[in-house]
Amino acid sequence: MTRLFLLLVSFPAMALALDPPLATTRDEAELGFSHDALDKTYNDWNSRYLDMSHRFGDRNLVYGEVRDTDRFNLHDREISGGYYVPLDATWTGLIEASVSPDHNVLPQDSVFGQLQKSFQDGWDIQAGQRHSRYNLAPVDMTVLTGERYWSNFRASYTAYLAKVDGAGTASSHVGQLSYYYADRDYTTLGWGTGRQVESLGPALGVLTANVTSSLSLSGRHWFDPQWGISYEAVSEHLSNLYSRKGIKLGLRRAF
Repeated sequence: MTRLFLLLVSFPAMALALDPPLATTRDEAELGFSHDALDKTYNDWNSRYLDMSHRFGDRNLVYGEVRDTDRFNLHDREISGGYYVPLDATWTGLIEASVSPDHNVLPQDSVFGQLQKSFQDGWDIQAGQRHSRYNLAPVDMTVLTGERYWSNFRASYTAYLAKVDGAGTASSHVGQLSYYYADRDYTTLGWGTGRQVESLGPALGVLTANVTSSLSLSGRHWFDPQWGISYEAVSEHLSNLYSRKGIKLGLRRAF
């Protein structure tokens, strides 16, 4: 197989860029890289990225990212951005979009919309829908999340249901537990399980894989009010495809 088209990654983002609910920093930027080692003769994955965000106020944030990736001997670039906006005292909206001029592995473009509802005692729920256009088929993904903040902790459960055009559906489940040990410092443990569906074209048909295990450890640590780091370590095993172990490191600057 010379070209593997990843139409659905079972765990789209196990390590979310979580900020404490009362974060007040207005502008932040992060420059970083990731490296993933795959078995079964697959070449390593590598990426470089630059993130930037601007906070207008509570629950009001705009962000963007430029990313350069190498996967399966294929090079991709991607530009993405999003906007969180408060709709009223308890409802928050999110709109996000991305585009890749190369789109060899990454989607040609995508759009994501989400609504978040906050409740008392630190509870909230989120519901979102993403549409992505890949070279071989479009993918529609529904994302449902329930989470709670209490004391210095956050716990969440997210269900993903994706439909690949001409290849069926796949579901996955991710749980996270975060500990905030300072105003803006946290560490998160994530676990997931699910399935992956890939459409490899008319000649090869549809390939499915059970994700037997996926673990991640991620977080953010600030050395002073302006400088910090973000980190992530991931181990994922796709039963009949490959196993992947990866790291991600970023240098963060607050303005």
